[in-house]
Amino acid sequence: MSSTGPRGLRLAALCCVCLAWPVQAARDEAALRACLAANASAASFAQDITITQTDANGAIKRLSGRWYWRRGTPDQQAMLKLAAPADLAGAAYLFLCKSGREAFYLYLPSLRKVRKVVGATVAQSLFGSGLSAFDLKFLFSGLSGGQFSYVGPDQVGGRSGERWRYVPPSDPDILYERADLVIDDLWCLPAKAELYGGVPWKTLTIDPASVSQVDGRWRAGRVLMQDLREGSRSEIRLGTEQTGQSLPAALFDPTRFYRQP
Repeated sequence: MSSTGPRGLRLAALCCVCLAWPVQAARDEAALRACLAANASAASFAQDITITQTDANGAIKRLSGRWYWRRGTPDQQAMLKLAAPADLAGAAYLFLCKSGREAFYLYLPSLRKVRKVVGATVAQSLFGSGLSAFDLKFLFSGLSGGQFSYVGPDQVGGRSGERWRYVPPSDPDILYERADLVIDDLWCLPAKAELYGGVPWKTLTIDPASVSQVDGRWRAGRVLMQDLREGSRSEIRLGTEQTGQSLPAALFDPTRFYRQP
Protein backbone atom coordinates (compact mmCIF):
# COMPACT_ATOMS: atom_id res chain seq x y z
CA MET A 1 0.00 0.00 0.00
CA SER A 2 1.18 3.44 0.03
CA SER A 3 2.55 3.64 3.27
CA THR A 4 1.59 -0.40 7.93
CA GLY A 5 4.55 1.62 7.76
CA PRO A 6 3.49 2.91 5.83
CA ARG A 7 4.71 1.10 9.12
CA GLY A 8 2.89 -1.47 10.18
CA LEU A 9 -1.66 -0.83 10.00
CA ARG A 10 -2.01 -5.43 10.68
CA LEU A 11 -3.99 -2.61 11.02
CA ALA A 12 -1.03 -3.92 10.35
CA ALA A 13 -1.35 -3.62 11.73
CA LEU A 14 -2.90 -4.87 13.01
CA CYS A 15 -4.31 -7.20 18.39
CA CYS A 16 -6.39 -11.27 25.77
CA VAL A 17 -8.93 -12.70 25.11
CA CYS A 18 -10.33 -9.45 26.46
CA LEU A 19 -13.35 -11.13 27.95
CA ALA A 20 -11.25 -11.19 31.12
CA TRP A 21 -9.73 -7.74 30.58
CA PRO A 22 -11.98 -5.53 28.43
CA VAL A 23 -10.40 -2.63 26.61
CA GLN A 24 -12.99 -0.27 28.12
CA ALA A 25 -11.31 -0.87 31.48
CA ALA A 26 -7.86 -0.26 30.01
CA ARG A 27 -7.74 3.42 29.21
CA ASP A 28 -4.07 4.03 29.79
CA GLU A 29 -1.40 3.27 27.22
CA ALA A 30 0.35 0.50 29.18
CA ALA A 31 -2.91 -1.40 29.65
CA LEU A 32 -3.81 -1.05 25.98
CA ARG A 33 -0.40 -2.31 24.84
CA ALA A 34 -0.66 -5.27 27.23
CA CYS A 35 -4.07 -6.16 25.82
CA LEU A 36 -2.89 -5.89 22.21
CA ALA A 37 0.21 -7.97 22.98
CA ALA A 38 -1.84 -10.68 24.69
CA ASN A 39 -4.06 -10.90 21.62
CA ALA A 40 -1.18 -10.88 19.14
CA SER A 41 -0.35 -13.79 16.88
CA ALA A 42 1.55 -16.81 18.05
CA ALA A 43 5.33 -16.85 17.62
CA SER A 44 4.92 -18.11 14.05
CA PHE A 45 2.12 -18.84 11.63
CA ALA A 46 1.26 -19.30 7.97
CA GLN A 47 -2.02 -18.44 6.28
CA ASP A 48 -3.57 -17.92 2.87
CA ILE A 49 -4.28 -14.35 1.78
CA THR A 50 -6.37 -12.94 -1.07
CA ILE A 51 -6.38 -9.27 -2.05
CA THR A 52 -9.03 -7.81 -4.37
CA GLN A 53 -8.45 -4.23 -5.45
CA THR A 54 -10.93 -2.02 -7.29
CA ASP A 55 -9.36 1.14 -8.66
CA ALA A 56 -11.01 4.53 -9.15
CA ASN A 57 -12.15 3.52 -12.65
CA GLY A 58 -13.76 0.28 -11.46
CA ALA A 59 -11.05 -2.05 -12.79
CA ILE A 60 -10.60 -5.09 -10.56
CA LYS A 61 -7.39 -6.97 -9.79
CA ARG A 62 -7.11 -10.09 -7.63
CA LEU A 63 -4.00 -11.52 -6.05
CA SER A 64 -3.66 -14.60 -3.90
CA GLY A 65 -0.83 -16.27 -2.10
CA ARG A 66 0.48 -17.33 1.26
CA TRP A 67 1.72 -15.24 4.18
CA TYR A 68 4.38 -16.38 6.68
CA TRP A 69 5.11 -14.65 9.96
CA ARG A 70 7.67 -15.18 12.71
CA ARG A 71 7.77 -12.99 15.79
CA GLY A 72 10.49 -12.58 18.37
CA THR A 73 10.94 -9.96 21.07
CA PRO A 74 11.14 -7.40 19.57
CA ASP A 75 12.29 -8.77 16.21
CA GLN A 76 9.80 -9.74 13.50
CA GLN A 77 9.98 -11.41 10.10
CA ALA A 78 7.32 -11.80 7.43
CA MET A 79 7.16 -13.07 3.86
CA LEU A 80 4.37 -12.97 1.30
CA LYS A 81 4.54 -15.14 -1.83
CA LEU A 82 2.00 -14.89 -4.62
CA ALA A 83 0.46 -17.81 -6.50
CA ALA A 84 -1.90 -15.80 -8.75
CA PRO A 85 -2.43 -14.11 -11.14
CA ALA A 86 -0.25 -16.12 -13.50
CA ASP A 87 1.96 -13.19 -14.49
CA LEU A 88 2.89 -12.62 -10.84
CA ALA A 89 3.12 -16.24 -9.66
CA GLY A 90 6.32 -16.54 -7.65
CA ALA A 91 6.55 -12.83 -6.83
CA ALA A 92 7.52 -12.37 -3.19
CA TYR A 93 7.86 -9.67 -0.56
CA LEU A 94 10.00 -9.87 2.59
CA PHE A 95 9.87 -7.71 5.72
CA LEU A 96 12.54 -7.89 8.42
CA CYS A 97 12.77 -6.01 11.70
CA LYS A 98 15.84 -6.61 13.85
CA SER A 99 17.14 -4.50 16.73
CA GLY A 100 14.76 -1.72 15.74
CA ARG A 101 15.96 -1.58 12.14
CA GLU A 102 13.60 -2.47 9.31
CA ALA A 103 14.25 -3.73 5.79
CA PHE A 104 11.93 -4.55 2.88
CA TYR A 105 12.80 -6.75 -0.11
CA LEU A 106 10.89 -7.48 -3.31
CA TYR A 107 11.34 -10.25 -5.88
CA LEU A 108 9.67 -10.15 -9.31
CA PRO A 109 9.98 -13.24 -11.55
CA SER A 110 10.01 -11.04 -14.66
CA LEU A 111 13.20 -9.36 -13.44
CA ARG A 112 14.69 -12.46 -11.79
CA LYS A 113 16.31 -10.37 -9.12
CA VAL A 114 15.78 -9.19 -5.56
CA ARG A 115 15.69 -5.48 -4.90
CA LYS A 116 15.62 -3.66 -1.59
CA VAL A 117 12.60 -1.41 -1.15
CA VAL A 118 13.57 1.96 0.34
CA GLY A 119 12.22 5.45 0.89
CA ALA A 120 8.93 6.45 -0.74
CA THR A 121 8.86 3.14 -2.66
CA VAL A 122 7.67 1.51 0.57
CA ALA A 123 4.41 3.44 0.07
CA GLN A 124 3.85 2.51 -3.58
CA SER A 125 1.31 -0.07 -4.69
CA LEU A 126 2.72 -3.56 -4.25
CA PHE A 127 2.19 -5.85 -7.26
CA GLY A 128 -0.45 -3.37 -8.47
CA SER A 129 -2.75 -4.47 -5.66
CA GLY A 130 -3.43 -1.04 -4.17
CA LEU A 131 -1.63 -2.20 -1.03
CA SER A 132 1.91 -1.11 -0.29
CA ALA A 133 4.71 -2.76 1.62
CA PHE A 134 3.91 -0.24 4.33
CA ASP A 135 0.26 -1.27 4.47
CA LEU A 136 1.06 -4.96 4.78
CA LYS A 137 3.57 -4.25 7.51
CA PHE A 138 1.00 -2.11 9.32
CA LEU A 139 -1.67 -4.78 8.95
CA PHE A 140 0.40 -7.67 10.19
CA SER A 141 2.92 -6.32 12.64
CA GLY A 142 0.80 -4.14 14.87
CA LEU A 143 1.84 -0.75 16.17
CA SER A 144 5.23 -0.74 17.82
CA GLY A 145 7.07 2.21 19.28
CA GLY A 146 5.36 5.54 19.01
CA GLN A 147 2.76 6.77 21.48
CA PHE A 148 -0.94 6.14 22.13
CA SER A 149 -3.26 8.72 23.65
CA TYR A 150 -6.80 7.99 24.80
CA VAL A 151 -9.57 10.02 23.12
CA GLY A 152 -12.83 8.58 24.43
CA PRO A 153 -15.60 6.02 23.88
CA ASP A 154 -16.77 5.33 20.33
CA GLN A 155 -18.71 2.86 18.22
CA VAL A 156 -18.20 1.07 14.91
CA GLY A 157 -21.17 -0.67 13.33
CA GLY A 158 -23.08 -0.57 16.60
CA ARG A 159 -20.23 -2.22 18.53
CA SER A 160 -18.75 -0.34 21.48
CA GLY A 161 -15.10 0.56 21.54
CA GLU A 162 -12.51 3.11 22.65
CA ARG A 163 -10.96 5.69 20.36
CA TRP A 164 -7.19 6.08 20.53
CA ARG A 165 -4.74 8.22 18.62
CA TYR A 166 -1.41 6.69 17.64
CA VAL A 167 1.57 8.87 16.71
CA PRO A 168 4.41 6.83 15.20
CA PRO A 169 8.06 7.20 16.20
CA SER A 170 10.17 9.67 14.29
CA ASP A 171 11.55 7.83 11.28
CA PRO A 172 12.07 8.99 7.66
CA ASP A 173 10.54 5.74 6.35
CA ILE A 174 7.24 6.29 8.20
CA LEU A 175 5.13 8.31 5.82
CA TYR A 176 2.04 8.95 7.91
CA GLU A 177 1.71 11.37 10.82
CA ARG A 178 -0.91 9.57 12.90
CA ALA A 179 -3.51 6.81 13.00
CA ASP A 180 -6.88 7.19 14.71
CA LEU A 181 -8.11 3.81 15.93
CA VAL A 182 -11.30 2.46 17.45
CA ILE A 183 -10.35 -0.60 19.53
CA ASP A 184 -13.28 -2.97 19.99
CA ASP A 185 -14.14 -3.48 23.68
CA LEU A 186 -14.44 -7.27 23.38
CA TRP A 187 -12.01 -8.24 20.65
CA CYS A 188 -9.10 -5.89 21.45
CA LEU A 189 -8.81 -5.45 17.68
CA PRO A 190 -8.83 -2.17 15.73
CA ALA A 191 -12.41 -2.26 14.39
CA LYS A 192 -11.52 0.83 12.37
CA ALA A 193 -8.33 2.70 11.60
CA GLU A 194 -7.87 6.04 9.85
CA LEU A 195 -4.41 7.02 8.62
CA TYR A 196 -3.39 10.62 8.05
CA GLY A 197 -0.42 11.99 6.14
CA GLY A 198 -1.13 15.71 6.00
CA VAL A 199 -4.59 14.79 4.69
CA PRO A 200 -6.90 11.83 5.34
CA TRP A 201 -5.05 8.98 3.70
CA LYS A 202 -6.57 5.56 4.22
CA THR A 203 -9.38 3.97 6.15
CA LEU A 204 -9.35 0.34 7.24
CA THR A 205 -12.36 -1.48 8.67
CA ILE A 206 -12.74 -5.09 9.73
CA ASP A 207 -15.85 -7.07 8.82
CA PRO A 208 -17.41 -7.98 12.21
CA ALA A 209 -19.00 -11.10 10.71
CA SER A 210 -15.52 -12.41 9.89
CA VAL A 211 -14.13 -12.18 13.44
CA SER A 212 -13.54 -15.45 15.29
CA GLN A 213 -11.28 -16.90 17.96
CA VAL A 214 -8.19 -18.86 16.96
CA ASP A 215 -6.21 -20.45 19.78
CA GLY A 216 -7.92 -18.08 22.22
CA ARG A 217 -7.08 -14.96 20.20
CA TRP A 218 -9.52 -12.83 18.22
CA ARG A 219 -8.90 -12.72 14.47
CA ALA A 220 -10.53 -10.91 11.54
CA GLY A 221 -10.92 -12.90 8.34
CA ARG A 222 -11.93 -9.96 6.14
CA VAL A 223 -10.57 -6.43 6.14
CA LEU A 224 -11.65 -3.54 3.91
CA MET A 225 -9.28 -0.71 3.05
CA GLN A 226 -10.03 2.50 1.19
CA ASP A 227 -7.36 4.78 -0.28
CA LEU A 228 -8.88 8.25 0.01
CA ARG A 229 -6.27 9.89 -2.22
CA GLU A 230 -6.36 7.44 -5.13
CA GLY A 231 -10.03 6.52 -4.85
CA SER A 232 -9.33 2.79 -4.78
CA ARG A 233 -10.54 0.16 -2.34
CA SER A 234 -9.11 -3.20 -1.38
CA GLU A 235 -10.57 -6.27 0.27
CA ILE A 236 -8.17 -8.53 2.17
CA ARG A 237 -9.34 -12.04 2.99
CA LEU A 238 -7.28 -14.10 5.42
CA GLY A 239 -7.41 -17.87 5.79
CA THR A 240 -7.22 -19.68 9.11
CA GLU A 241 -3.83 -19.28 10.74
CA GLN A 242 -1.73 -22.42 10.93
CA THR A 243 0.24 -21.97 14.11
CA GLY A 244 2.74 -23.99 16.09
CA GLN A 245 4.78 -25.07 13.09
CA SER A 246 8.45 -24.42 12.70
CA LEU A 247 9.13 -22.11 9.77
CA PRO A 248 12.44 -22.61 7.94
CA ALA A 249 14.99 -19.82 8.19
CA ALA A 250 15.21 -19.69 4.40
CA LEU A 251 11.74 -18.11 4.27
CA PHE A 252 13.23 -14.96 5.76
CA ASP A 253 16.64 -14.95 4.09
CA PRO A 254 16.99 -12.04 1.60
CA THR A 255 19.01 -14.28 -0.74
CA ARG A 256 16.60 -17.23 -0.70
CA PHE A 257 13.09 -16.18 0.40
CA TYR A 258 11.64 -16.11 -3.12
CA ARG A 259 12.66 -19.74 -3.69
CA GLN A 260 10.55 -20.96 -0.75
CA PRO A 261 8.56 -23.18 -0.69
